[in-house]
This record gives sequence, C-alpha cells and structure tokens, in this order.
Amino acid sequence: MKIRVGVRLPDPLPVVAVAIALLIVWQLLAWVYFTANVSPEFRDGVITGADPTVPAEMRVVQMKLPLPNLVLAALLSPDNAGQLWLAGLITLRSAVLGFSVGGVVGFGLAVLMAQSRMLERSLLPYAIASQMVPVIALGPIVYSIFKDENLARILIAAYVTFFPVTVNTLKGLRSVDPSALALMTSLAASRRQVYMKLRIPTALPYVFQALKIAATASVIGAIVVELMGAQQGIGVTILRTQYYGPANAYKLWGAIVVASLLGLLFFRAVAATERIVLGWQPEFRTRVSQ
Repeated sequence: MKIRVGVRLPDPLPVVAVAIALLIVWQLLAWVYFTANVSPEFRDGVITGADPTVPAEMRVVQMKLPLPNLVLAALLSPDNAGQLWLAGLITLRSAVLGFSVGGVVGFGLAVLMAQSRMLERSLLPYAIASQMVPVIALGPIVYSIFKDENLARILIAAYVTFFPVTVNTLKGLRSVDPSALALMTSLAASRRQVYMKLRIPTALPYVFQALKIAATASVIGAIVVELMGAQQGIGVTILRTQYYGPANAYKLWGAIVVASLLGLLFFRAVAATERIVLGWQPEFRTRVSQ
C-alpha cells in the first residue's frame, strides 16, 4: 500500500450552487418588484432608459433593484466591459500595493513587540488607537495632504491591512508549544533559529487569517479614496454613473459587481497562497491510499 500526501483543493460546487441560488432569488425578487412598480406600457422605456415619457417614480425602479440579467448584459457589453475592468484593475493595483506595504509593516511591528512585553505595552495601544479613525474620514484627509490619488489609495489600503496583521501575527508568535520551545532552548538554539524554525511557522496560520480579512478590506479602502475626488478607478465609475441617474442604472450595478469580484478574487488569491505555503497543515492535506 502506498500513501500519497498532497494539498487538498477546495470543492467549488457549494460556492457555485449558492451563487446560482442567489441569482435566481435576485431575478425573482427584481422581476416582482419591477412588475409591481412599472406599468406595462412603460416597461420597455424603463429598461432602455431612453423614453422621456416614463414617470420619474418608475425611472428609479432599476436603480433600487435591477434585473440581474440586464446587469450582466451591461457588464459584458463592448461599451462597458473594457471601461469597467480597466477601472477595476486600477483600483486593484493600488489595493495590492497597499496590502503588501501594510502586511510588511504589520508583520515587522508584531515581531518587534514579540521581543518583550514592555515593547508590546508601549506600541500596541497606539496601533489600536490608529484604528479609531474611520476610513471614510481618513480617506479625504490623506488625499488632501498628498494630492496623489494613487499614493492615497496605497496608504489607506496599507492602513486597513497593518492592524489585523499586527494583532494576529503577535498572537501567533506568542502561541508556540512550550515543550517545543523548551526543546530548542535545551539544544542551545539561537533567537534567530527559534524564530525561523518555531515561532514564525507557528504564526503563519494566524498571519494568513489576517491577510484574508485585509485582502477585501484593502479593496474597500482604495474605493473609499476614489469616492473622495479621484479621477480613475472603479469607485470613480460608481460615483459618476450614480450621478447620471436611472439611464445608467445597469452600468452602475455592473461597476458594483466588478468591485465585489475584485475583493473576491483577491481573497481567493490569498487563500490559494495559504494552501501552497501551509500545505503541511492538516486541514490542507489529503491522503490518498493505493
């Protein structure tokens, strides 16, 4: 009998099934809402947004709860698809850069605080206090100071990333097995060896939990900055299409879908990296007997 150990991949079927179920529910609710609030003679005009005779109260129906099939059509149309995804990539680029900066800063700060309780008591309160400022309030301040939308997006993404990474990494570094630590001490291991062979491997699962949270938060942080007056990005597209009113309802919701997909894809990328880096963890291993 041979036993082969490999990395266990997640089953995509439950996720796909839930997504399909949600789309069906959304389609049904949107259709009921649409037919209940729009008279039959105005339905085509509401969908196209080109009929000036449609009453104002009926025009806003698709802004509130649009039909998902029409949102998908707007998202895939040649006029919108390139623009939406290009704007999304601009946002994602800044979010990834800020995420990287925040992750490095958070990890380094946690390693520093793990050196002594005194450093932790001195630095951790300031890290906590920094999170008391809402991102929606900090975004315009950072943007007004630097006058650079790319830098502002990166800084806000780093801001929302560093704290969860700091707290989780610190907890992981302090969660080593006492018997393993005693063994390394008895073998005269240096502090560097203890960190590289014991503390950091122990902390990695905690680090990736924080990174998965920060992945979506960094995208949100970048979008918040874009809503404050930036010239490019998916947040700018959302804001502009909202200003244009019901005529751009499907493009607005298409931009929202793109923003959601960016956060989801970033999260899945971090989760996939976690499975590769932490393949030795029991929850990521699969044993195949022959």
